[in-house]
Amino acid sequence: MPANDTLRPAAWTFGTFGAFWGTWAVAAVDVERRLRLSHGGLGLLLSASVAAGGVAAAAFGGLTHRMGTTRSLAAALALWGVCVLGVSVAPGTAAFSILFISAMVVAGTVDAAMNTVVGIGARGDPATMVRFHALFNAGALVGAGATGLLLYAGSSWRVSWAAVAVACFVLAAACRRAALPGSVPASRSAPDGGSATVTGDPDPGRFGWKAVRALHLRTVAGVFLATALVEGGIDTWGVLYLRTHLAAGALLGAGAYVIGQAIAVVVRWSSSRHIGRIGARAGIVTGAAVAAIGLGVEATASAPPLAGLGLVVAVVGAATTRVGAGRLAAVVGAFTAVGYLGWVAGPALVGWVADAEGLGAGLVLLAGVAATAATLLLATTVLPRAR
Repeated sequence: MPANDTLRPAAWTFGTFGAFWGTWAVAAVDVERRLRLSHGGLGLLLSASVAAGGVAAAAFGGLTHRMGTTRSLAAALALWGVCVLGVSVAPGTAAFSILFISAMVVAGTVDAAMNTVVGIGARGDPATMVRFHALFNAGALVGAGATGLLLYAGSSWRVSWAAVAVACFVLAAACRRAALPGSVPASRSAPDGGSATVTGDPDPGRFGWKAVRALHLRTVAGVFLATALVEGGIDTWGVLYLRTHLAAGALLGAGAYVIGQAIAVVVRWSSSRHIGRIGARAGIVTGAAVAAIGLGVEATASAPPLAGLGLVVAVVGAATTRVGAGRLAAVVGAFTAVGYLGWVAGPALVGWVADAEGLGAGLVLLAGVAATAATLLLATTVLPRAR
């Protein structure tokens, strides 16, 4: 947990957000069956939901600065909790679908608000950002592990989402009482007559696309989009492939994902202490190559344990790409937007391939994207300093 007490609610929010996506990684096949969707249908549903969440995140980012982080994060968490709780108890297909999409969309506002809080509190420090994303991985392993155990015991994955909803309500109340960084709305004047806007950097504009162009990082941005596509594909299809195509039990599928996330926590947390010495290109290339190998193993292995090992390797590789990208603190905003594009494209693309050629072919496609990204970035010149 970060030492700064004002960031403690944000730290728990990162963990809760991770738990939500960890639950999704294990329960995606159950949602697919509940809605009677094909792989392509599930991918399209998730892509559309995440796309809407990205739009909501972009709009909510500006609103967060105007409202102040305390009010905005508390409101986002409370609304998200209502949607997630609704999904956990919705009886009919129509209600379930509407609430599921709503939960995915509102998740974008939570993502925007919590990253704004940490971005302000960390003042753009990449090591701090990497540690917070390690908390996301920690939450993901808890969510995935709990969901796997529930399914193994004959219970429902919905129990996990109900627990996430309760955590949202508790965190919303905690945020309302906390003095979060940036809690003073931007519209409120400071005592000295100046702006009371609290930002993590004296020149927020350098965090956008202008910085990408100025630092000649267009290729890196494209590679980051590809790695985000791969990471989103792993989270949605990795366990689902084990459970549906290799007849692996929920416990084995969840266990492989949990082990991968546990290693990712160690990688991210330990690397945060040496982030200044980790080259962005080295981190992204290594992570993408490892993810490609892991996905290739999972897609071609006939034995569930070996395929599960491939999933472990793929999860670790995806996390390592984020460590490399964390070195490029100056363009974190633009890279976050690019990451959303990857998340939007990934589920629908893999789902379409899965319907046409099988989910194994979809995983091979993800492996190819990761390998291409690693090769492309490896062939570029040395990256300029981004800080």
